[in-house]
Amino acid sequence: MANFGHGGDAKELSRKNKLEYNKIIDFSANINPLGMPASVKEAIIDGLKEVEKYPDITYFELKSAISEFENIDKESIILGNGAAEVLFNIVRGLNPQNALILAPTFSEYEEATRAVSGNVIYYNLKEENKFKIQDDILEYINRELDVLFICNPNNPTGVITPKELLIRILMKAKENDVITIIDESFLDFIEEDVSMISYVNEYNNLIIIKSLTKFFALPGLRIGYGISGNSKLKREIEKITPAWNINTLAEIAAKIGIKDKKYITESIKYVIKEKEYLYNELKKNSELKLYEPSVNFILIKTCKNINLKEELLKRNILIRSCSNYERLNKNYYRIAVRTHEENVILIEEIRRIFEEL
Repeated sequence: MANFGHGGDAKELSRKNKLEYNKIIDFSANINPLGMPASVKEAIIDGLKEVEKYPDITYFELKSAISEFENIDKESIILGNGAAEVLFNIVRGLNPQNALILAPTFSEYEEATRAVSGNVIYYNLKEENKFKIQDDILEYINRELDVLFICNPNNPTGVITPKELLIRILMKAKENDVITIIDESFLDFIEEDVSMISYVNEYNNLIIIKSLTKFFALPGLRIGYGISGNSKLKREIEKITPAWNINTLAEIAAKIGIKDKKYITESIKYVIKEKEYLYNELKKNSELKLYEPSVNFILIKTCKNINLKEELLKRNILIRSCSNYERLNKNYYRIAVRTHEENVILIEEIRRIFEEL
């Protein structure tokens, strides 16, 4: 059964807590605060007539658009109904016995591994090292390992692993026949070039996962993709991928969204500005410990024993509890960067909560 301990569960919580769903400000899901591009909305409306037809089973136009966007061969693209489906299909295709996973990190790497009865080995990220991967991760990579997962930037810590270390990890993994899966679902929000996509042909043990859901605000449509230069591995994944797994509207949204350069530029600038504002304002609260963010979410820790998620929910604000992340406890929370107006509301309500204690 799927684990529903994720962000973006505003509807479920509104039912349980008898709240008005439309009044909840959702800081639990890391979605572009500017919302869906106007160009995408127009294309979806215009494309409704296409819903009566099957999508192109080869997704030639979609793959060509992604190929141009990422500057890669379209034959290296693995499409999925969201990055989560890409992840689960990759793991089903690999069927690993032993997987190395960061702790804490995105929980679905472990879920996907355990779904094929794989064993999970944790590489513990230490708070005293600011949750950064250290050189000793290389000691974990050996021939008993089948796959390792790296989320870059990591979710929920927001830490970026530099290319230099990733290359060393890839080299050690390649020497030991270990598949390395790097999830770059949040990299589109930053200006710094730390993507490993250009290395997929050099390292046949590398698979990149990307999501269009977060950056283009498409969580309800679901679309993501993987990138691999390993044709044999790609064929194994495609064997267990159902036909027509991308719906027509998601395909239209993706093709138009990744060509909207103005929206992409404006989104990056807006998120960077609001991330800095939200971080600096929350940092003024002595009851909170903040971990410096790199993308559109911030990991925080409460200094007092308080259920901040419940307290904010009483005020129609939803944040992400990180208590179900490996090595994190109930004092940790993840907060997404929203619009300036929403960020101001969150800052003020958190201040009031601690004043009332």
